[in-house]
Amino acid sequence: MRALLRTKLPAAISSITIGISLVIFSLAYFTYENLLGYSHQFKSRYRIEVFFYNDLDLDKGRDLFNTILILDGIEQGEFIDKEGASKLFFSFFHENIEDIVGENPLPMGGRFDISEDYQNADEMQRIVQQIRRMKGVDVASFQHGVISRVDSVIENILGISMILGITIFIVSVVQVSNTIRLIIHTKQEKIETLHLLGATNSFIRFPLVVEGIIQGLLGAGFSLLTLYLLSSFQEYLLEPMIRLPLVRPSNFIMYNLIFGLLLALIGSYRGISKYLPR
Repeated sequence: MRALLRTKLPAAISSITIGISLVIFSLAYFTYENLLGYSHQFKSRYRIEVFFYNDLDLDKGRDLFNTILILDGIEQGEFIDKEGASKLFFSFFHENIEDIVGENPLPMGGRFDISEDYQNADEMQRIVQQIRRMKGVDVASFQHGVISRVDSVIENILGISMILGITIFIVSVVQVSNTIRLIIHTKQEKIETLHLLGATNSFIRFPLVVEGIIQGLLGAGFSLLTLYLLSSFQEYLLEPMIRLPLVRPSNFIMYNLIFGLLLALIGSYRGISKYLPR
């Protein structure tokens, strides 16, 4: 502990670096979880729209609808008969189709909601291709461009977060390693004396590992304090102006402690292994 106090500046920098790493990891995880949730809510509004050939009678139309309904990835559906199609036409154009053309030429069809696990462009496209191959189906489509863009945004954010996280992780490990090496350097005479007295490297390594763990715990504490302040800022200042129901993962404390200790242990091992091999 005295060694840690004697090297308090690099130790403080090391702990703060770990804390910043954990804050970035936590914010990236928080952002990803919320974006994922909002994307599912957003994409759940988009359905696969299917139109049948106009020569199908009502019974065949219902049979075809039920066949589509049992496909993997289809959660539920709404059958639209010719009368329902006429009502939809009126809701969009405020005109009766029968008054315009003298009859109802609109086809039967259906709207199909997609299960959450299938709400991405690739899976929805696969389902659409299956539907298009069915006899009696004229058109099957969904808003491919919109959903592809949503998926692309989420993938890009995740990729950037991973690159940033890995970079900060490496910086944290190097910083902890350098701090431990500095502690070893300041205690070089004491270590040599202990060696002469018959102390093993494992015996000497133990307090250094403990000092690394202390840095990890201090970093985790710094991270949790920062996250608490950011959460309070969002709750009391931003939330009244921007009402967004955000998901707050309940395992932030555990993750920060685990990753803080992990960063510290890896850094400690790297710093110790060069001077005190097993």
